[in-house]
Amino acid sequence: MLKLFIFVVILITLVVLSMFIDGVLELHKQEKEDKKNIIRDGMEGYLDKTFGFGNVTIFKSILDADGNTRYLVYLPKYEWFKSPQYEWYEIYATQNGFKHDAIKG
Repeated sequence: MLKLFIFVVILITLVVLSMFIDGVLELHKQEKEDKKNIIRDGMEGYLDKTFGFGNVTIFKSILDADGNTRYLVYLPKYEWFKSPQYEWYEIYATQNGFKHDAIKG
């Protein structure tokens, strides 16, 4: 009788544990999907539309002679078992929005 009770308790525990793990995985998937659907404004929105969400990293912000802020960003390109190659861009504001220029190294 005790062995049957222990077997039932173990079985119920495994079922509840599998439901918990399934819920956690579904919640993680939903959070990742919600993060992709965030629409940002300004320079971050321009970077997301141009280079993809979160692909570029802002390296430095620079004030030019006119007092405008320019941003130096880099985009890593990964290859199999190699160190990343970086593409550098300068992002600046214009009358119509933002523009970017590639920086040749």
